[in-house]
Amino acid sequence: MRIGVLGSGIVAQTLAAGFLKHGYETTIGTREPSKLADWKAANPKALVGSFSEAAAFGEVVVLAVKGTAAIEALRLAGSAHLSGKVVIDSCNPIADAPPDHGVLKFFTTLDQSLMEQLQREFADARFVDRTSVA
Repeated sequence: MRIGVLGSGIVAQTLAAGFLKHGYETTIGTREPSKLADWKAANPKALVGSFSEAAAFGEVVVLAVKGTAAIEALRLAGSAHLSGKVVIDSCNPIADAPPDHGVLKFFTTLDQSLMEQLQREFADARFVDRTSVA
C-alpha cells in the first residue's frame, strides 16, 4: 500500500518513518522540501514532494499538520487527489493562542469538530481520526 503523509513536522516525520519501517511505500508532502533533508537522508526509501504529489501518490493519505493549517494543506493537496481516499486525520484543533491558566484553547466549537469542517469542504474524501485506525 502507498501512503501519502501531508506535513513535515515531528508527527508527520514519525508517522512516515513508521510506515516505511513496516514496508509501506511512503511519500511525505511539504511546502519546504529542504526542511526534510536530514529526515530523507535517514529514510532513503521515502519520497519527498509537495502536498499535491503526496496526496496523488497515496492510496491512503495521512493529515499531520498543525490544526489551523489543515484546510490549507488539503487545498494544496487538491480535492481530486483526495477523492475516494481514506484520509487519516492526526490534527489537534489547538488555537494559535497561549494557554489560559494552563488550559489550551481550541479553535473549534462543541457544535463542530475540525474533522466535520474538513469533511464538509472535501466531501469526496473519507475522513477517519487517528483513534479509528489504532
